[in-house]
Amino acid sequence: MLSGGCGSGRVRRARHFHANVHDLRHTPDDESHDRFPHPRPFSRAREKGDSRVADAAFTLRSRFLDMRLDLSMTLRDLLGCLTVPDLKDLVGYLPDGAKIARKDDLIERIVVAMLGPELKAVWALLDETQQLAVGEAAHHPLGEYSDRRFRARYQRAPAFHIAPVKSYSYSAGKRTALCLFIQYAPDEGRYVVPTDLRPRLQAFVPPPPPPGIESSEALADDPCLTVRLTERDALQDVVIMLRTIEQARVQVSDKTALPGAATLRLLGDKLAGGDYYPEEVKQHEWDQEIGPIKAFAWPLLLQAGGLAVGVSGRLQLSPGGVKAVSTPPAQVLRGLWQKWLKSTLLDEFSRVDAIKGQNSKGRVMTAVAPRRAAIEATLQACPIGRWIAVGAFSRFMRATDRVFAVTHDAWKLYVCDRQYGSLGHAGWGGWDILQDRYILAFLLEYAATLGVVDVAYQHPARARSDYREVWGTDDLSFLSRYDGLSAFRVTPLGAYLLGREPAYQPPAVASSVALSFSPGLQLDILRGVLASEETLLLDNWAVPLQPGSWRLDHERSLSAIEKGHDIAELKGFLESAGGLPLPAPVESFIGLCQRNGKALKMLGSAVLIECRDPETAAQIAGRPETSSLCLRAGPKTLVVRTSQLAKFRERVRSLGFGMVA
Repeated sequence: MLSGGCGSGRVRRARHFHANVHDLRHTPDDESHDRFPHPRPFSRAREKGDSRVADAAFTLRSRFLDMRLDLSMTLRDLLGCLTVPDLKDLVGYLPDGAKIARKDDLIERIVVAMLGPELKAVWALLDETQQLAVGEAAHHPLGEYSDRRFRARYQRAPAFHIAPVKSYSYSAGKRTALCLFIQYAPDEGRYVVPTDLRPRLQAFVPPPPPPGIESSEALADDPCLTVRLTERDALQDVVIMLRTIEQARVQVSDKTALPGAATLRLLGDKLAGGDYYPEEVKQHEWDQEIGPIKAFAWPLLLQAGGLAVGVSGRLQLSPGGVKAVSTPPAQVLRGLWQKWLKSTLLDEFSRVDAIKGQNSKGRVMTAVAPRRAAIEATLQACPIGRWIAVGAFSRFMRATDRVFAVTHDAWKLYVCDRQYGSLGHAGWGGWDILQDRYILAFLLEYAATLGVVDVAYQHPARARSDYREVWGTDDLSFLSRYDGLSAFRVTPLGAYLLGREPAYQPPAVASSVALSFSPGLQLDILRGVLASEETLLLDNWAVPLQPGSWRLDHERSLSAIEKGHDIAELKGFLESAGGLPLPAPVESFIGLCQRNGKALKMLGSAVLIECRDPETAAQIAGRPETSSLCLRAGPKTLVVRTSQLAKFRERVRSLGFGMVA
């Protein structure tokens, strides 16, 4: 423990060090430096783009903080860092209000009062918000007060200073009584309750309840909102994507792995329910485009998940992708989600087109895995099936210290102009501009596409106004294409993908229609109108005969099972809409499809090889070196597994035969 106040050499050096580097901590915790009185001498170097000084100071500070973890500061130590006028302000809040001139006497008077019986009288001077701040800090493991945490949780901030009478004054104003409890510790680089004061406060100050996240059972009526139920869409989309790739119709860039314009149009038409926003025709050259979101995400998700690989500008199924075709879709989605959390294929923030400089020289953007981990950990804490506003989700992340950084240097990011529009200017590169945009992109483009969350959204134009203070945004109708996302809720499928549930059962379609059954496996609507998802369900298992009539079809049903659909979902719908029990022919049809739908299993691909004559085929198939690698498929034909082809070629060559394409 340091002693002797700020007069000691160690503390003087600590004060000098932190005075130089405190402004350089580019962490989400420092949204409001201006609220606290500490110097910012490196601001000019930052504004001039001298990031080397900042990076060096940041590295030194990180090492320094590692060394100081076991240090602690008492009330006397921290008071020693204040000036005499500041100490006189604080003595004025003590019960007797005695006039004292010497610094040592001022410190002694405050210590005696705060560590003695007068503590509760001083506590009573605090308003409700200030008392909450003391409670948060006193019961924190390190005694720390975090302005970021407090603002996120209570959506207000305690007053550390009384505003000066003269608006043009450079002074922060007279200190409030709160500064007797929470003080800036230069050796800690943070605001803390002194170590010897904490146990006395903990004895009578109630601890804050655990932070909670605001949620609701239903959304408020808003004609501007579109609600997208993603669970069924995702289960269908993953199968559609695998089949489309199987047909070699998905084109991607060999360099970036991103889908091309033709592919985006194709997928926008094929994916269940289409993309989130319809394609818009630009009225003016300067108009912003939303563009594809789901269609953009799917090729990347499948590549990151190892189910597809780019070959000569087109995606092909990998061995894992071939296997995924016959795997239940929910299992495939779970694998894709887990792989995406660790993938480096794409930084979601790169899709925020209006913010430039992301590819500038040097280390600009942070690693994506810690960002995704912070969001995923917060999703783990969200209630299943309840709507959560994106703003509430963001505040909950900060209130629970699930925070992350998007950039190493906000000065390198800008809107329109590198100098005037730099996000390094005070307030322009805060959490709402950077972290919130990343959260929006991650939730709408990837979490919703995989069915982890249902979403409620509107057109992004003017949906958010938090970026209007940034220079160069006057002509922007939105900062990102994801600005329209308003709320979300974790789905049952999402609970399975997040690992919160061990298994997943597709929900039965609860129908408002009534069906009748006719001979020949025919279904007819008696009353009501099928919902779009009910129509999609019937299209998987039955062929339409005429409006309002379908016939269950063996071939279509087997195809649906091959794609990973569960016939139990059809059975649940028919029981709901047609009543119990189902007719015997329908029960028999469902049972037969269930038994035979997976009668054969694809183990892998193989290559047909034609020999020059039957004798050569017989010789190769009969030799011990090659007999275990091939099978006869005709007089002159051999079959070799693709995975064994290289070894087969090598063994054949050792027998004295060559193989050409």
